[in-house]
Amino acid sequence: MVTGDEIIAELIRNAEAGAFKIRYTVLLPSVFHVYLHEKDWDTVRPVADFVRREAERALDEHVATLNKKKREAPALVKKLGLGGIAKPTFKPLQQRWEITFQKDSEERLGEGEIEIYSDFGAEQTELGVGEKTTFITRKPAGMAATSDSGKQALASFQYSDQSGGKTFLMTREEIVIGRGGKAVWVDLKLEGPADISREHCRIRRDKNGRFWIRDLSQFGTAVNGTKLEGSIERNGSGDKMDRGIDSELRSPSRITLADVMTLNFEAR
Repeated sequence: MVTGDEIIAELIRNAEAGAFKIRYTVLLPSVFHVYLHEKDWDTVRPVADFVRREAERALDEHVATLNKKKREAPALVKKLGLGGIAKPTFKPLQQRWEITFQKDSEERLGEGEIEIYSDFGAEQTELGVGEKTTFITRKPAGMAATSDSGKQALASFQYSDQSGGKTFLMTREEIVIGRGGKAVWVDLKLEGPADISREHCRIRRDKNGRFWIRDLSQFGTAVNGTKLEGSIERNGSGDKMDRGIDSELRSPSRITLADVMTLNFEAR
């Protein structure tokens, strides 16, 4: 069963995942939509206002903590590569947080799972972005949610899309990367051209701590300039078949998707 504290910790993790750096400012998402399994929704709904108020307070305190340290740059500053310039100010784009709780009507979540969709808010158009950029995080059941995502992260991915530079933390043993869609779940949802497949590649870490990548795309995936052998083929009926072809992914590496977007991978 989901607890209010787990929801709040996941909200903070989502805010960090969606950080948008400028030079002297780091903007954080302001609007959060929290999706819960039906049973968890029934538990949270009567106390949603209490959870919302404490979540707003926790987000305010987290932003204050990020802005507090004078001498040593916070972990998120280092992660965003801002350690060599004047300490940036962290702030949400909107003056107030907007947090809603919703039931997972598509039955994609299991009990204990939390999925959060967030964006910067109404003023996002000032960043020159035509459509809202959505940041998605998901906490599987049984995984401890924490605001100190560095302790949980297995690897990080740094990349840029239409709204600027981003960092995604891999906190699960296996993730899927791509544009996603209503019927296609991805852990790292990319805002990019249609050359990037909805389910473009899969990355996993084995029990020995080694990382592996599988190309599931139509237009290919390359690592450090070398194109991977595609794992998907079609049979005589046109149905897709996954041949299970994995390639070792060493750290650090550059992962290029369909020659249109590059992710810098680094194991933690």
